[in-house]
Amino acid sequence: MNYLKLYKEYIKRSLYSKLVYKVNSLIGIFGFLIGQVFSILGIYFIVKANGKLMDWDVYQILFLYGATNISIGIDHLFSDRLWTVSYWEVKDGKLDTLFLRPLPLLFQVLASEFQTEALGEMIVGIGLMIFSSFFINLHVTFGNILFLIVGLICGALIITSLKIIVASFAFVFKRSGPLLQIVYNFLNYSKYPMKIFPYFIRIIFCFVIPLGIAIYFPVGMLLNIETLYNPYYLCLIALGFTIILITLSILIWSKFVKKYESTGS
Repeated sequence: MNYLKLYKEYIKRSLYSKLVYKVNSLIGIFGFLIGQVFSILGIYFIVKANGKLMDWDVYQILFLYGATNISIGIDHLFSDRLWTVSYWEVKDGKLDTLFLRPLPLLFQVLASEFQTEALGEMIVGIGLMIFSSFFINLHVTFGNILFLIVGLICGALIITSLKIIVASFAFVFKRSGPLLQIVYNFLNYSKYPMKIFPYFIRIIFCFVIPLGIAIYFPVGMLLNIETLYNPYYLCLIALGFTIILITLSILIWSKFVKKYESTGS
């Protein structure tokens, strides 16, 4: 079965359904942009008033914020339906039609929703990185650029894997949306320099939720703040952690999905 062709068809249908209500889609994108702008302004004024935050100036923090936003936006673009699965679809027994189709449930969930509102996050992220780069000296090497690109992709896949794991608990407990919200809120801390957090939080971001390796370190090396690491080795480490989390998320989903009850409660 050609899953790539099927995925393209799912995306076309999702886009078509959103284009029917163009104004709603534009309002959603614009709403995300406005929310991001206010968050960024808050960070800008706070850091600007204090000079630096653990050796990071305001433009370096904005660069990291933008990079993290890109990974979050990529995940948001492709895996947004996991939220409704976590909150309502399992509890209300609304996944029945998906089970009747001869396709893996996880594939259908991920393919059925192409969230155009995430474009707002990605636009902000790219804009922040371009804007802040005019005010900082970037340590541009092939290795650092490669690590950044690989890291941003791995970061998105790590976030999606964590969402799949948490969403899987809905098949057991009917709802896992509140837990998913807690985890997602915690992920927002990856937008800030790891040095400002206690040691145990840094450990979590490096080895449990490895966004530190996937996003913080490539940004830190490009900004010439983290200089004691080989970008090629770190690329492999980031890829290794990502593959482990993807595999783990699929295994947990496959096991827990067997607990689904179609009637809901």
